[in-house]
Amino acid sequence: MLSYISDLKTGNHESFEMVFRLSHKKVYAYFFKKTNDEDIAQDLTQLAFIKLWNFKHTLSEDHELDVQLFRIARTTLLDYFKKLSNDDRNLKLYYNSVSEEATDQHQKFEINQQLEVALSVLPPTRKKVFILNRLQGYSYKEISEQLSISPRTVEKHISLAMKQLDSYAYVPVFILLTKLLP
Repeated sequence: MLSYISDLKTGNHESFEMVFRLSHKKVYAYFFKKTNDEDIAQDLTQLAFIKLWNFKHTLSEDHELDVQLFRIARTTLLDYFKKLSNDDRNLKLYYNSVSEEATDQHQKFEINQQLEVALSVLPPTRKKVFILNRLQGYSYKEISEQLSISPRTVEKHISLAMKQLDSYAYVPVFILLTKLLP
């Protein structure tokens, strides 16, 4: 196989095909033994020979071609296992992220539902004033202009709404959370 090295280094396709025919089964057997999967072994075998061709200029005539080919195969296998490990880690990170997001969405939904129940006891205008001020951050003046009522009336609605909602001890927490949650 030493004779093929110089031919490979010059880009001789016939020599590469001969090396492929002579070594394919041994390389495949190596990968199959390590992975116990025919498809993966076949893919890794092809990848090892692609690497052999792509890096043919780095081949050394001081070492047997089989030794160098199996060094490429070993590196290919290690890269494959690293990729598997990274994919597994990334999948776990993604799953955790999606789980947290789903939990957050569920909590937001629950908070909004409970806040809606608490606000349902308010008369319509008072509820609208309360939402505009406490949840959407409008000032008394902005609300008064928007609803065509005086700022003093807005203040009165807010005061009455707070008294009415006082029996719902969790309302201040909901207001805080809805402002913090996008």
